[in-house]
Amino acid sequence: MNLLQRRLHDPEVLIRLNAFFLSYFGWIAFGVLYGIIGRWSVDVTNEFLRLPLTSMEFVVGLVEFTKSIPLMYSFFTTVYYLGFTGSIALAVAYLLLYKGDLAASDELFIRYLAAYITAGAVYLVVHVYAPHIVYNLPGYNSSNTLLTRQEFVLPSLHNTIVTINIITVWKYRKNLGGKAIILVNTLIPFATLFLGHHWIYDVLAGIALGVLMSRVTEGKGTRIPETLYNLEIASLRKVTVVNFLLAVLVLIVAASPDRWLGIINGLLPGP
Repeated sequence: MNLLQRRLHDPEVLIRLNAFFLSYFGWIAFGVLYGIIGRWSVDVTNEFLRLPLTSMEFVVGLVEFTKSIPLMYSFFTTVYYLGFTGSIALAVAYLLLYKGDLAASDELFIRYLAAYITAGAVYLVVHVYAPHIVYNLPGYNSSNTLLTRQEFVLPSLHNTIVTINIITVWKYRKNLGGKAIILVNTLIPFATLFLGHHWIYDVLAGIALGVLMSRVTEGKGTRIPETLYNLEIASLRKVTVVNFLLAVLVLIVAASPDRWLGIINGLLPGP
């Protein structure tokens, strides 16, 4: 039995893996509901633009500089789209499925949850729009998707998550896998800034939030209800497969929401 098979036969691992799936789905659900519950959030973009390093000249200049180096632009674009979901998947797979480090996985889960709650609370009160929307940069999607909302900018949850990943995986920095994850996560803040997806203040606020959440939750564990351990491994594995397929479906739909909305509307009966 190989390593992955052993992990997927371990109820400790399966329960934690499904907890990660549920927390991720919870954040997506919050993004969808934000269209209703976020209507009272105050738009402070105009006030925000009084800060230095927010001018159109600075933002457009940074993006144009990045585009002027095709290899750099393509590289940062790839890194950015790996960003949120990809960085979560890599960190969870490495710590939980590869290393089988339950303590570190628990810390990672609690830190993600704390980050979702804190960032979500901020977005419900105030919000700022991204540079590419404010300055109407060509080639950028300004519509909301399952994975992103245009109000979810300050603090940057992208950068909060990557900071949490780096801090949690840091104990494995001497291992090849640990080095690779730390390197990829270190590049994401630069990608979000150089591509015009975030202001420099979003990046710094996201990093600060990630550090804060990591310090507050250091050494914390999770309490798993005993009833979950009574479930058969087969049942846990079926739930895991369903959650995995659901996550993949969400990613596919989120990659091209307009296309899938058109397909769904085409399948529905006309008036």
